[in-house]
Amino acid sequence: MLHILLAEDDPNHATLARQALEEEGHIITSVPDGKRALEAMDHDAFDLVLLDMRLPEVDGREFIGRVRQGQCWYADIPIVVLTGYGLRQHLDFFSHFGVRDYLSKPYDCDELATIIRSYDSH
Repeated sequence: MLHILLAEDDPNHATLARQALEEEGHIITSVPDGKRALEAMDHDAFDLVLLDMRLPEVDGREFIGRVRQGQCWYADIPIVVLTGYGLRQHLDFFSHFGVRDYLSKPYDCDELATIIRSYDSH
């Protein structure tokens, strides 16, 4: 079981991800924007971040940059990216910042659960 921070501004996508992951036994904390995601990281211990790339306040690229370049306990936290705007333009960025898993929207909940399970075994 993982404690997962879900940063997703679309209520439908957030509900879908939350339900799929709670069925797997994970605890989900959901926030609607990148600013709140950063604040949540400072107040709770998470095992993984599930991150939409297009977020209000602080977008996915800025969030990843701040987390990875920060001097904090969570600088190496696994981040799984969700995006509906194509992955190709982000692949170098993901590689540079250690993001190994990503899904294009709409995604299959079974595929999401499989990716998350790979972190649960670590």
